[in-house]
Amino acid sequence: MKHRIVADIAALLDEMLPRDLYAHDFTDEHYRALLKKIGIDESLEQFNDKKAAIRKGIIEHFARTFQHVDVELTQHTFILKKQYADPSLPESFDRLAHRSNLRIIDVFRNKSRFLPVPYLLSIPEEIRQEIMQEYLDKNVPIDTARAIIRRQITSVFDLYDRDIIFFLRGRISVRYFTPPKKLADGADKRFAGESVEEMEALYQTYFRDGAWKDIEPILGEAISEKLNFSVIDNATFTRNFIPVFRSMIEILLLEILPAEHRGKIEGFTGYVLRQTFHPILLYTAKVLLEFVENRDKNAEQFIKYFSEEVVIDASGKKIQKYAIVDSKQQRWNYTSILSIMMQYKQAKLKLASQKEAITAAQERIAECEAEITVERNQRYSVMDRIAELESIIADGDSRIMQLKNKLADNTSTAKTDIARLNAQQDELQKRKKNETSHLELANSKLANKMNELTRRQKKLADEKKVFQTILEQTAKLRDTYEMLAEALSVVLAKR
Repeated sequence: MKHRIVADIAALLDEMLPRDLYAHDFTDEHYRALLKKIGIDESLEQFNDKKAAIRKGIIEHFARTFQHVDVELTQHTFILKKQYADPSLPESFDRLAHRSNLRIIDVFRNKSRFLPVPYLLSIPEEIRQEIMQEYLDKNVPIDTARAIIRRQITSVFDLYDRDIIFFLRGRISVRYFTPPKKLADGADKRFAGESVEEMEALYQTYFRDGAWKDIEPILGEAISEKLNFSVIDNATFTRNFIPVFRSMIEILLLEILPAEHRGKIEGFTGYVLRQTFHPILLYTAKVLLEFVENRDKNAEQFIKYFSEEVVIDASGKKIQKYAIVDSKQQRWNYTSILSIMMQYKQAKLKLASQKEAITAAQERIAECEAEITVERNQRYSVMDRIAELESIIADGDSRIMQLKNKLADNTSTAKTDIARLNAQQDELQKRKKNETSHLELANSKLANKMNELTRRQKKLADEKKVFQTILEQTAKLRDTYEMLAEALSVVLAKR
């Protein structure tokens, strides 16, 4: 087969077909148009002579959009089979994956726009959202979407095993593996040759309150992405945890450091990692313990690996293994760790349940206080109405007295007016009596609500006392857990 003919056919298809064509949308009409362009649509002999090249050209055309196909041809028709991104899912899902792949190809074609430093590709949030959105709209589990996108990026960017893909801080980041920087003799190797004084100055400038508050929110996702204890083995963890944490910090620093300081990012990453190494490993150890708590089988094997011995790996290399030993020189194995974690889980459940009880009691107090406010407002309304009636009644009494003083001048008219006013006063007194009854009822309701508030406040105080009791009862257990986590963080760090 002549490779030039294959390349020409692939190039011809590039011109004829839309760039975003999904492989299964390649039709008999497209195929016949291709044969006509080549000039072999009428001759079976010419078709057979170029059949293999045509087949290979079609395969190469779709490979340019990373669609893997196989094709069977006759002179008049064809059968095309496509490899799905996830063979367990239908074509509609594969079409979705194809669209996200096209967006990734666009990023690749404009790669220079997304390289803030030569070894770190950073796909911004708006493009990440475009890539992810269709998956989210179709209710695809995010882990499934990320796995497919990760495979697509690996393929499109031709990544190696030691390159790392992160979904962090709203971005998709690719950290290309770079060997350690070669430094001149005598240079400080801790921070890629940068001076300690300058690293300290940068740290004080950009992390005045320490870097942990910026690292903690993204650490869980980084561990889940690249150091997941449900799948990772000890050797892979040991090999990868430093590069993963370094890359995580680099991604953070790219958002924080201005362009003039990015040349020092490698050294500064090492400095920040050193400053936060202990809390990072302690956090990681607690994540592992949570997997043990949930009886994860892979985490069980991960813990069982730790023991004080030297083993020979598959390549014949001696490997020093370490036991989990706490600050009191107590050794821990999987059984003792599981026992503590089951107790710790129950303690957490008790504390969580009691926190819920406290929250419920606080909510009931808030509801009662709101009801008291309503009752008080209603009471004030009744009091205002009574005060208004009393004022009107007082005015009426005054007018009656004035009319009685005029009886000698106009007896008939004054008597009529007095009789009318007396009738009005009687009606007002009835209304006042009725409102007074409402006031007594409002006072009674308010008093009941105040009593209820007192009971609820006592209930809250009692719930808080129970919470404090549980804290005291579980204090030793929680101290043991913290000591175990410390011991595990130490052994995780050993390489």
